[in-house]
Amino acid sequence: MGIGARRRLSSLLAWLWLVAPAAVPAAEQWWKGNLHTHTLWSDGDDFPESVADWYRTNGYHFLALSDHNILQTIEKWVAVTNATRRLAFEKAQARFGANWLECRAIPAGFKVRLHTLAEFRGLVEERGRFVLIPSEELSDHHRTLPLHVNATNLREFIQPRGGTNVTDVLQRNIDAVLAQRKRTGQPMFPHVNHPNFGWAITAEDMMPLRGERFFEVYNGHPSVHNEGDEHHAGVERVWDLLLAFRLAQFNTGPLFGLAVDDSHHYHRHDRTNSNSGRGWVMVRAARLDAASLLSAMEAGDFYASSGVRLKTVHRSATELSLEIDPEPGVTYTTQFIGTLRGFDPSSHPGRRPKDSLFPVTRDYEGDIGATLAVTHGLKASYRPRGDELYVRAKVISSKPKLNAVREGEPEAAWVQPIIPPAP
Repeated sequence: MGIGARRRLSSLLAWLWLVAPAAVPAAEQWWKGNLHTHTLWSDGDDFPESVADWYRTNGYHFLALSDHNILQTIEKWVAVTNATRRLAFEKAQARFGANWLECRAIPAGFKVRLHTLAEFRGLVEERGRFVLIPSEELSDHHRTLPLHVNATNLREFIQPRGGTNVTDVLQRNIDAVLAQRKRTGQPMFPHVNHPNFGWAITAEDMMPLRGERFFEVYNGHPSVHNEGDEHHAGVERVWDLLLAFRLAQFNTGPLFGLAVDDSHHYHRHDRTNSNSGRGWVMVRAARLDAASLLSAMEAGDFYASSGVRLKTVHRSATELSLEIDPEPGVTYTTQFIGTLRGFDPSSHPGRRPKDSLFPVTRDYEGDIGATLAVTHGLKASYRPRGDELYVRAKVISSKPKLNAVREGEPEAAWVQPIIPPAP
């Protein structure tokens, strides 16, 4: 079969997958997915169909391909002039056939045309088993600070919007995604990526953001500083500050925490590489399609994980409970974390690194993000007393994470916050 015929067949399979009647599952179930992924369409080191095939064959149900400032809809050629790209080329040929990739010679080697999403999705998607979600990482900046917002289930390319300060840049890009959602009627949402990448985003920058519902509490890239340092708050600390102030003062609503790979490197697993399989979300929905998944996530019906799996999660205004899916020989600790109503909001400027011109998250006096209860074992439950502003849960495993970015990092899971009613 020639290249043109294979392209037409792949596009036809994708179309049939989208229009064929779907069987509705009898009950909701958990779907595993990654919302932050890179390929040769930007700065990843493998072909998009190969990346998607890895996730599909490693137990994932959905994947968002979110390359920087591009959608996989145009014609794009990449040069195969180094060992890594040659390896990617050889792997793709072995997996999809010698005639799948379209090549042309150049003086230093050869170029390969990247298949569009419409062309390759039929190779890997399977109804009720695996679905691809078109996405873009809007990669913007303020001065030298990198500011990135993912747009999940996008329909049209969005040019980064720029702005006058960090909050303004983030807000303009968030607004662009929400405007496309309103205009097209398609389910889609933005999320703020890796706040500590380049130490670019403080908690104060994100507190006033309107229309934003999600951010990355865990990112598997080795350069994003999830834990913070002596000058910068860790991302979980930032999450608690955001929840407290967005609910109590800014009236901008809670943020839900995502875990993602931010994968770029697919041929060598190493702590210094941005590999696949480090962080994901587990979404509870009745159907495996973008609309169902996004609707469930917007309701907070998901958890983020770097390894821990949960059997059940129950979230309501009056209870937060969970049951862990255990591994032999592994123990688990569940922390219920929250902030009480009427907390002390006073703060003072954080200590900036020497010679830095950029602010850091402020130091707060109040008991924000306190541990309200701790449970050991496979089941954990918390019933609010009535004075909590929010309550979230974190499960920490005794099992060290494989291919971790940080030495000694345990596997964990993060359950989305509940908002108890005011007394």
